[in-house]
Amino acid sequence: MTSLPDWLVERAALDEMQHAAADQNRGAIADGVDRVLQRAREQLMLGASQLKLAAGGGVSSHYDPIDVSQYTEAEFRAATDAAENWGTYVAVHAYTPRAIQTAIRGGVRCIEHGHLMDEATAELIARNEIWLCTQPFLNNEYSNPQPTVEGEAKAQQVYAGTDAAYQFARKFNLKTAWGTDILFDSKMTVHQGAILTTLKRWYRPVEILKMATAVNGELLAMSGPRNPYPGKLGVIEAGALADLIVVDGDPLANIALVENPEKNFVIIMKDGKIYKDTLPS
Repeated sequence: MTSLPDWLVERAALDEMQHAAADQNRGAIADGVDRVLQRAREQLMLGASQLKLAAGGGVSSHYDPIDVSQYTEAEFRAATDAAENWGTYVAVHAYTPRAIQTAIRGGVRCIEHGHLMDEATAELIARNEIWLCTQPFLNNEYSNPQPTVEGEAKAQQVYAGTDAAYQFARKFNLKTAWGTDILFDSKMTVHQGAILTTLKRWYRPVEILKMATAVNGELLAMSGPRNPYPGKLGVIEAGALADLIVVDGDPLANIALVENPEKNFVIIMKDGKIYKDTLPS
């Protein structure tokens, strides 16, 4: 039996990925300005609060080396024009200076990751008042597992850039939000608090807690009329969503309390409804 050429096998794999993503409304593959515009409009029509494009290669993806820049300025502009027409914005997955800079020129408002940026790129982010939504990717027990040698090599590149990325964020006072980027294993969600506390390498506890609450709420609010939340996030005021946590202790003095929510979070309230209350009656 004659085997298929490698390019045809890879093309079939890409087609399968695209169909799976479309079936689950997780995204789409689009090449060219017209196709990007069409896909952006489709995602907004399907209820996307904001759009995210892949501006460059990824750690866990098989077909794009981490140094590769994806999409042209014109393609980014097609997506950002569509988003602006819907009152919202575009974020991008990007690690490298070229990917970040091209996305910014294309009107993107938020860089997600950015671990391999250089100083000139960080200055460009600041000058254009672009958001940075990043996470402390470190070679520790909370890192995403990489099943291939290639994936592990790319992960090591990102780990090596994490410290510099946060140093640039501090130096240029970048508007920095936080996300876990936990993938592939739902059991990892229990470590979100512990991952958050690893930011203490660069930030004080009060800055860390503000980043995960008030600052993240500001970023999500950029989706404007597409915002899926009926009230404000990250603030305690009339009209805001009553998402509150009561901690047994002072996390401003001891941020490690956040690492063990099962023990230290005695009340958890979401949208005014109490889901956990272990305070003595």
